[in-house]
Amino acid sequence: MKLKYLLCIFYFLILRGISFSQDNFENNISIINRLIDESFLSPGNKLTELGKDKFYGISFDPGNQSESYLFDRFKNRFYDYKLIVNENSDSINYVIKFEDPVINTKYKKIFTDNVIGVKKIVREITVSYKLEIAAKINSDSDSLRNIFNQNYNKKSKDNIDLDKLTYTEDSRYEFSSSELPEESTLNQIMFPAIIVAASAAAIILFFTIRSK
Repeated sequence: MKLKYLLCIFYFLILRGISFSQDNFENNISIINRLIDESFLSPGNKLTELGKDKFYGISFDPGNQSESYLFDRFKNRFYDYKLIVNENSDSINYVIKFEDPVINTKYKKIFTDNVIGVKKIVREITVSYKLEIAAKINSDSDSLRNIFNQNYNKKSKDNIDLDKLTYTEDSRYEFSSSELPEESTLNQIMFPAIIVAASAAAIILFFTIRSK
């Protein structure tokens, strides 16, 4: 009877583990968006202080996918501000500059979950950039006075199921994908064998107990 209860607990843990593995999922772009949006809190406070009635000059490189994506998020976040994009204008009161933007996805390791036997990847996503807001000293001059700086660098690290890789990446953005690391021999052979053997033993014990 004790073995039967142990088997029930074993199957329950497997089912709970699989359920948790399926529910705890966030694709790469969602994580990137979350990190970018969090980074706009401090600049947002500064822009609130400066006011929506002012004109803000901002430039970006459309050929740089990371910089272009970062700018699009910024533009959508501050849609109600007067942004003058990639243009020179005497009306501009403040200049916003993004420098060294990096959006990167990296898969660092493949391993097998010891409890449920599911292959997983260690995923690390990085968003970093420098942001500067400078005030124009007067409308007839290109002279600027720096009034705000932010050096943002944040990572998100978690584990995802290997079989969900196609769902977590977005083919439109190179920075949302990464090459897979090499899988160790131990992970390729030993862990699957152990899981199969343990499952087979559990099934045999289960039917042996039932027959008694």
